[in-house]
Amino acid sequence: METFLLIVSVALAFAVAACVVLIGRLSGVGAGPGGGPESLERAVGMALDGQGEALVRLADVRYSALQERSDATLAQHSQSVHRDLAEMAERLAALERQRQADSDGLRAVVADLADAHRLTRDETARLATAMRDHRVRGTWGEVQLRRVLELSGMAAHADFVEQAAFAGGAARPDVLVRLPNSRAAVVDAKAPLDAYLAASAVDDIDERDRLHRDHAKAVGAHVTALAGRRYTEIVPDAVELVLLFLPGDHFLATALDADAALFDRAARVGVLLVTPTSLLAVLRAVAVGWREQRAADTALEIVELGRELHERLGVFAEHLGSVGTHLDRAVTGYNRAVGSFDSRVACTARKLAERGVMSGRGEVAVAMVDSRSRPLLSAP
Repeated sequence: METFLLIVSVALAFAVAACVVLIGRLSGVGAGPGGGPESLERAVGMALDGQGEALVRLADVRYSALQERSDATLAQHSQSVHRDLAEMAERLAALERQRQADSDGLRAVVADLADAHRLTRDETARLATAMRDHRVRGTWGEVQLRRVLELSGMAAHADFVEQAAFAGGAARPDVLVRLPNSRAAVVDAKAPLDAYLAASAVDDIDERDRLHRDHAKAVGAHVTALAGRRYTEIVPDAVELVLLFLPGDHFLATALDADAALFDRAARVGVLLVTPTSLLAVLRAVAVGWREQRAADTALEIVELGRELHERLGVFAEHLGSVGTHLDRAVTGYNRAVGSFDSRVACTARKLAERGVMSGRGEVAVAMVDSRSRPLLSAP
């Protein structure tokens, strides 16, 4: 602020001096010897030089103070920057250590994933090789069918029978499901997977579609073969439809995508295409029917047992009434015996006692019984 005022005063001094010079020249004041405009200009110049020197000295002082304050401020800022840089360096080092640890952990996870992928690929290759064996596929289909039967809540040998033989062993369906109405449903498991597995390994869309059509043809061939076995005629009390079980929903979906009329053709020849999902729903309905049938049988058995119990209670009531009758007769006979004792035996005993013939027991007294048995008011 002081520097600003000094500069303003110097500027005003210059302005005043310039005005004085200008006025002197215009009015001719001091035109005599030694008092002309030149002397006035010199005086003004000297004054201005003095003011300039003072301004320079003041500027040096102010600049020195400003430089000292700037150096102090710069030193403080430099120390603060050094501290911030040191903290940032520590944080960067910690982040780098964390990044290195995370990188090591990620590298280990990637290695584990690579090993798992390699094992999965090897297992998948072995599984695909095994599934190309017809015997393995047949066993797998039967195992899948058994799992669906167990999930439905059915009991083996009671609700379903496996590998039952008919017609002297010529007909042997995979599973015979017993129905509550004394009928039976034949289930046969098939797993035509050659074309399906080949299609899963092909990238060309046209070739994949062709293999899917071959898969649908293979399923249709199984339908024709199963219809030719005439299970509905050979198996006693069999329903009119034979269930062809495919061990995966996608197997049937792929076949139906390639041949939309396959399901209808199979139904016309008495074969119903089922998968784990649809068969489980059917078997759950059959299991519910069995539970209701068993509940009805139990209710009938309870009714029969109640009827038998009622009859036995009637017989027991008759016997109990007979016991009461006999008890009443016994009481009557007892009272008669007591009366006879009092009238015929006790009087003679008293006469003997009066004559001195007696034992040490004293007089014997026998009371009569007045109670009667309670009759049955109602019988079943």
